[in-house]
Amino acid sequence: MIGLKRGSVKLENYNEKWKDIFAEESKLISSKINKFLIDIQHTGSTAIPGIAAKPIIDIAVAIDSLSNIDEITQILHELGYQYRGEQGIPGRHLFAKGDEENRTHYLHIMEKSHHEWKNSILFRDYLKSNSKVAKEYDNLKRKLAKKYESDRGKYTEGKSKFIQKIIENAILSKNGASGGT
Repeated sequence: MIGLKRGSVKLENYNEKWKDIFAEESKLISSKINKFLIDIQHTGSTAIPGIAAKPIIDIAVAIDSLSNIDEITQILHELGYQYRGEQGIPGRHLFAKGDEENRTHYLHIMEKSHHEWKNSILFRDYLKSNSKVAKEYDNLKRKLAKKYESDRGKYTEGKSKFIQKIIENAILSKNGASGGT
């Protein structure tokens, strides 16, 4: 139901059980890092009903301070998460659960003021409330997945302009203007 070989691209139709898997993992993470935790959210395509997704649960975690990242890293390691570094996004720390053949969760840890926190929530919420745009994103993802089934980097790169446009539209929409794709 969840899990994918690292670096590969395989999409599955939306599965209602993904939100339950997030809820269970969220409880586990929260119980272990509660003293640092500000917020925890289900992000990425598995959080958006009706669109295809790689079957890996994305979890965004806002913490009180990055000065606690070493202690948090140790706790998460005990839960089966491997620290993957900032991955080119300063201030956002990535953790992966599952081995190379079956990644099941990605955990993105940052302070709540980080632009990645805001953008991932804006993106998710915009697609959840705009089914036409969500369908456009779904179509793009399916096209890219066929083209780049063994190159996750190119797949991700192919989505980046669309994602950025959605975030811009979400910001405009939140500020009272309307934006289209």
